[in-house]
Amino acid sequence: MKKRFFLAAIVLLVALFAGCSTELSGPPQIVITVGKVNVASVVGLIRWNASVYNREDTYRAILKGKTRTELPYIQLNEEIRIDFKGAAPDTVELRDYILNADGSIKYTEKETKTIPIKFKDKQCSFTLAPNPAAFLSSDTSDYEPGATIRLFRLTCKWGENECEYSFIIRSDAS
Repeated sequence: MKKRFFLAAIVLLVALFAGCSTELSGPPQIVITVGKVNVASVVGLIRWNASVYNREDTYRAILKGKTRTELPYIQLNEEIRIDFKGAAPDTVELRDYILNADGSIKYTEKETKTIPIKFKDKQCSFTLAPNPAAFLSSDTSDYEPGATIRLFRLTCKWGENECEYSFIIRSDAS
């Protein structure tokens, strides 16, 4: 009888401690919307549960097999909303890059724009403004409507855990 009670107590303690783990099993899913349009995103782990990840640019998965016109077109001054479907991050940083048609980053890190975002509860948002780097091109076709391809990288931290969500849209240079 004592053995059964002892064994039951151990099983109960193990179950209790397993349920109290503070580590996140993985980054929460996000939903990116502009009005009623959902924008596809990918997530790449940087550092998670004491593991450091050496990854390539995961955003290229969004472009795989797509043409420029298949990317969602978002007009300037539209609000882009990001909803977290799990724990909200402790800190966030949003960076805006201009891409070439082949998906490579067009300019150096110096021309990358950091965007302030409003964060409340499990949602953050920002208004799509022109990226000043879009005006650096000498190719006149880059100034046509919808010709600017923009990559957004949202780096999020939950304590020691860190990941990057990426999404790509088309917009206008101005």
